[in-house]
Amino acid sequence: MRHSVLTEILTRQPPDVLYHYTTQAGLLGIIRKKEIWATHTQYLNDRREYLHAIELVQQEIKLRIEKAEDEIIKTTLEEMREALYGIENTNVCVCSFSEVKDSLSQWRAYGEGMSGFAIGFSGGSLAEVFTQQQFYLVPCLYSQIEQVSLVRALVDEVLQENLERDIGGKELFVPPGGNLWTYLDRYGPILKDATFSEEKEWRIITKPLMCTFDRFDYRQGKSMLIPYYRLPLADSQGRLQIEDVVIGPTPHVEQSKHSLVSFLMSQGLLQVSVSDSAVPYRSW
Repeated sequence: MRHSVLTEILTRQPPDVLYHYTTQAGLLGIIRKKEIWATHTQYLNDRREYLHAIELVQQEIKLRIEKAEDEIIKTTLEEMREALYGIENTNVCVCSFSEVKDSLSQWRAYGEGMSGFAIGFSGGSLAEVFTQQQFYLVPCLYSQIEQVSLVRALVDEVLQENLERDIGGKELFVPPGGNLWTYLDRYGPILKDATFSEEKEWRIITKPLMCTFDRFDYRQGKSMLIPYYRLPLADSQGRLQIEDVVIGPTPHVEQSKHSLVSFLMSQGLLQVSVSDSAVPYRSW
């Protein structure tokens, strides 16, 4: 790629530990099955997440069309804009982690009131596991400056690819509108509203998936079926690299800690640190 910002964001190194907030059922399933669920981008709690990225790209293309004097460039930009139609329906799935190990907002969102856990995975191990699967582990961008910079680089990258179709007398195959759809699958899920910045979120982003894949599945939602993908978490030796587990706010701290330690031991996770939340939050 011509623009370093596009490559740099995909190759950032994660922190030593990344936390996944989940329920009791989530904890049991993740550790027993050594897998985690990644939800289709259009079935997340906030459907506008992916649409936010699309709107930023549409705005950038609109500005360039208005300024374009060259008809070829203008036509190419219009093709790129048209190519955005229906892009949100692509089967790209994401799974969220956080740099923050004890977050009030995330206990409220994912802890079911008084029974949540934050599983602390080795950041390096996660990066290695998902690189092998050709997926991405990427930090979310909340700053408007960073988001605009990324979108401008993305639009410019695709525009140049379109304009260079005819190289050496041989026309290269480029889909209508170029590779904008493909690139947005990769970058769209990490552009989030600044109001969520305290979460310091990292996301696993899958490549586009076929619904016939063995690990592509569906679960019951409140009003519809939710598509998701079962991501393998074990390293090359079949191990889960969990550093620690934080027990969310609960009225039964000692009992919860005892049962958690016992469960971890039963799964061969003897060196995992266990602590309880220091957040003064009560929902009971």
